[in-house]
Amino acid sequence: MKKILKNSIVNIPNTSTHESIFVVEVLSWEPKDQNDVEVIFLSDLLEQRKNHEMLEKAQSKPASYSNVYSPKDELEIFTELFNNAINNHKRIHIVWVTLKEEIEMLENYYHELWFFNNDINCYTCDFSKALVTVSCKIENIMWRGSDYKRMWKEIFFNPPIRESWQVKALFKWINRWVIAWIYINTQIRDNISVVPTRIQNFLQQQIIEENILALTLWRVLKYNLDEVWIIGKTLEIKSQY
Repeated sequence: MKKILKNSIVNIPNTSTHESIFVVEVLSWEPKDQNDVEVIFLSDLLEQRKNHEMLEKAQSKPASYSNVYSPKDELEIFTELFNNAINNHKRIHIVWVTLKEEIEMLENYYHELWFFNNDINCYTCDFSKALVTVSCKIENIMWRGSDYKRMWKEIFFNPPIRESWQVKALFKWINRWVIAWIYINTQIRDNISVVPTRIQNFLQQQIIEENILALTLWRVLKYNLDEVWIIGKTLEIKSQY
C-alpha cells in the first residue's frame, strides 16, 4: 500500500508494495471551528435569491433547475465578496463555487501574486498569502447539466449542477491548482465520520482515468487547507488504482 503525502507518494511500512491501494487523508471540518479565516457558503447567499418560478418549472423540465439559483446571481455574489475581501485586506474562504467566471477572476488575482509557475504551466499557490481562496463541492464535478433528465430531484442541489463546460472548467482549475479544495459532506456511521461510498468510488475513478492526478487530488482534499489555516478532523480512505 502507498500513502499520498503533500509532495510525494510513499510505501507504507509492513505492507506489500504490490498492492494497488492508495491510503489518503480527507479533511472534515465545520465553519464554527475556524478562527483565522471567514468561511462563506455561497449556498446560504444564493438561497436568498431563490427563483421559485424556476423551481416550479423544474418539476416538469428538470434541466431548468440550474436557474433556480442562477449563474448571474452567483457571479454577482462572488464578485462582491471578492472585491470586499481585496479592498479591506480580509481573509475569506468561499465554499461551493461553480462558475468559470469566478475562477478566472481568482486566477487573475493569483497571477498578480506571482503564483504562476512557467516551468509546470500551472499555479503553485501559497494559500497562506492569498486573501481569497475557494472550494468547489464534489457533487458539482460528479454531475453536469445533462444528468438532470436522468436523475431529476436526486441532483437538485444548492448550488446547482451547471452545464458541462462549467464542470470542465472546475476540473481545469483543480488541475491548475487554483481551486484550493474539494468540499465533501461526510456522513456519521456508528458515531464516526466517514466519506460516503459513492464519493469514494468517484474519487477512485478520477485517479484511474487520470482526470485528476493523485498528488493533485489529495492536495485538494486536505493539504491545501493547512495553508488556508482551516482546521478539522482527518479521515483516512483507501482507493484502488
